[in-house]
Amino acid sequence: MKLRRDEGFTLVELMVVVLIIGILVAIAIPVFNVARARAQERACFANQRTLEGAAQTYVADDVGNSLADLDGVLWQGLLVSDFIADIPTCPTADGGYTLTTGVAACADGSHNHF
Repeated sequence: MKLRRDEGFTLVELMVVVLIIGILVAIAIPVFNVARARAQERACFANQRTLEGAAQTYVADDVGNSLADLDGVLWQGLLVSDFIADIPTCPTADGGYTLTTGVAACADGSHNHF
């Protein structure tokens, strides 16, 4: 009579693997969220610098223009084709940008790089 020997993983071994994977996920998710938030913030700052450059180009293009003329502008339709290709939106606040004396800021005030 030959005894049958089952090969494979025991329940305990499988539970240990699931526990290890759970620990790794618990560590990875907060790290991922922080990295995503930093990337969105940096994209927002880059958008602000792009808008400030467009505003400075607008002022330099015509002697009659000044940065004070652009205060409070929300950028929708402001000579977009001449000075900036697309109007960016803030990746974190899903909003536009305002301009005050040549400095761009999120319209909701959530991110300002100055």
